[in-house]
Amino acid sequence: MRQGDPKPIDPSKKPARGLLHKRVSFEHFELTRFEPSDDLAGWVEHHWMVLYDLGDRPPYTQRNLSHPNQHVVIDSRGETGIFGAATGVFETTLSGSGRVFATKFWPGAFRPFFGRAVSALSDTWLPVETVFSRTSESLQSEFSRLNDPVGMAERMEDLVRAQLPKADEKAGLARRIVRFAETNLELVSAGELAGVFGLGLRALQRLFDDYVGVSPKWVIDRYRMLEAVESLNAGGPETLTALAHRLGYFDQAAFNHAFEKLTGAAPGTFVARQEG
Repeated sequence: MRQGDPKPIDPSKKPARGLLHKRVSFEHFELTRFEPSDDLAGWVEHHWMVLYDLGDRPPYTQRNLSHPNQHVVIDSRGETGIFGAATGVFETTLSGSGRVFATKFWPGAFRPFFGRAVSALSDTWLPVETVFSRTSESLQSEFSRLNDPVGMAERMEDLVRAQLPKADEKAGLARRIVRFAETNLELVSAGELAGVFGLGLRALQRLFDDYVGVSPKWVIDRYRMLEAVESLNAGGPETLTALAHRLGYFDQAAFNHAFEKLTGAAPGTFVARQEG
């Protein structure tokens, strides 16, 4: 039974993370997020909706750093399905007008729905009917007639509830470990992360392949890069050297190399584009 309706998330209290050049992004689309209903809060992190109307402006390519999550996405462009984590930079091109609505599952939480290792979803997507009782086509058709994002969230939650699996202890463990990596950015090795939870490295790697979809080292490195992007987007007084050291890099050169390898731009160039 539903307990409490989805509620909007205040971006000033919980900002969206992972948008490259966030200021420019929000000149091209609106992003709204909603907390899940109480009974699904252990499964769903939040719902989100992107609404865009570029009018006569040229197409815009948005680049994001993905989190270690799986999403059910309903896209007016026809790209509707179940999406895994993008291990590189995720790119999508917006043109004209449209809407994307999605439900984002907690790290580890989609594995009980999927029934097998969620690493099979990384860097790809599958039709909604692979897991749920509705087809991608029918959901897209239904959502095209809806205008209320809360109503969309409620429809998605009904879909999730209809196939709600039993609680899974390993899913909960995976979520706790991912959360620890997210909040302890000084971590630099998967072995260190495994030791915190009393696991061997191979056991942690198997857990992440099965329940998270990416490796423990990927998660550690990705959260460091997400923090770097947010810091550079904010344009605060912190120097690049100080940021590199805060994120556990040996020196600024190592940080610059890792950042450019992932995003395609050195930190200084990234900041210049953000300001331009």
